[in-house]
Amino acid sequence: MRKILTIAAAVILTAASAFAGDAASFVDIGFSEDGKTYIFGTYGKTDKNYEPWAEIYTVDVAANEFVKGEVFKSKKGDVGPNASGKDAFDKLKSSTEWKIGKYNAKPANAKTLLYLRDSESKGDTEEIVFKDFENSTEDHSVFYNVRLVPEYEGYGKNVKSKFYINVVRKDENGDVLSTIKVGTPDFKRKGISSYKIDKIFTDASGKSLVFIVQKKLEDNTGTSIRYMVETYRF
Repeated sequence: MRKILTIAAAVILTAASAFAGDAASFVDIGFSEDGKTYIFGTYGKTDKNYEPWAEIYTVDVAANEFVKGEVFKSKKGDVGPNASGKDAFDKLKSSTEWKIGKYNAKPANAKTLLYLRDSESKGDTEEIVFKDFENSTEDHSVFYNVRLVPEYEGYGKNVKSKFYINVVRKDENGDVLSTIKVGTPDFKRKGISSYKIDKIFTDASGKSLVFIVQKKLEDNTGTSIRYMVETYRF
């Protein structure tokens, strides 16, 4: 699972906002040395008062849960009024290094990249297919078929939603070899009106799988872009 079937053009995981609200940026801080922990950050500026903000999350990959006591968020006034969201993130990361530095986290690289969304035209629930090079042979090919499966209730800022990611492993004839369900399919999120998979990658061992998911948040300020991750340990 360490190579993608086709090479996607590099894109920045920062959504351009053409609407009210704000667009966050995603930061891949990386995997721990054993691949069992994944750390990421996100930052931006609030829409109405342009207050810079930043967040850092530490994830137990196998549990697909945040590590207790290792979610960090900036506070109002942490940086000056003219500071950027990146400034807020840099300060937050520096102030939390004593806690997350023990992981010696390294960002994912091109060798472990499985998928990168390179077009806004790709549907949120459109199937993603890539080849499993590690388990394919000259005579037989194995593919991963990935699809995000969402469910929504209500509209606008009153919407509630949940989703999971269906991962099906197939051979070259389309016969199913295995199926896994990634995520928390019963967990409802208030105000999230859409989800889409931006990126899929593993750690160096190929045992830890990470899905970066872009989500749209609807609230009184408009529609904002946020990021989250779902993880799975083989």
